[in-house]
Amino acid sequence: MEFFEIAKILKPQGIRGELKLECYVRDMEHFSSVSVVYMKEGNEMRSFDVERIRISGDNAFITIEGCHDRNTAETLRNRTLYIDRKDAYPLEEDEDYIADLIGLEIIDDLGKRLGTLEDVIDTGGVLIYQVATENGKLLFPIAPGVELERNIGEGSIIVSSSRLKEVSIDV
Repeated sequence: MEFFEIAKILKPQGIRGELKLECYVRDMEHFSSVSVVYMKEGNEMRSFDVERIRISGDNAFITIEGCHDRNTAETLRNRTLYIDRKDAYPLEEDEDYIADLIGLEIIDDLGKRLGTLEDVIDTGGVLIYQVATENGKLLFPIAPGVELERNIGEGSIIVSSSRLKEVSIDV
């Protein structure tokens, strides 16, 4: 099985074992269809049936099997929740899971290797690629004309060198 991180447990919510989450999904409604979550326990992944998911504005709350009081919920603070890839929300055509992009080589249209995609930051309006370079990090938005080609099978993303100069920053 392959797993995707979907949320971090922030804290207990109330006294009945409900957990407040920081979600990593773009659309909170997609989160509400999750029926099983996983947590790492040593080198293994342990599954938990989801008993209830509640969305309130920008917040998500979950009650999972075996967690029905505040003391148990407190032991789960700061743990990461995962789902099985097969249960992930289906993608539209020309979309990719962020997990599949991490680690791809970023190459400009002149053939220069710029670095490796380290993170994709969702600002709420635009996605920002964070690239690990030889000299630090390079940040750039996925703005029109920047990304020319994405090829997960070949392990690369081709970007426009001229457009990249206009929109990127080195950190």
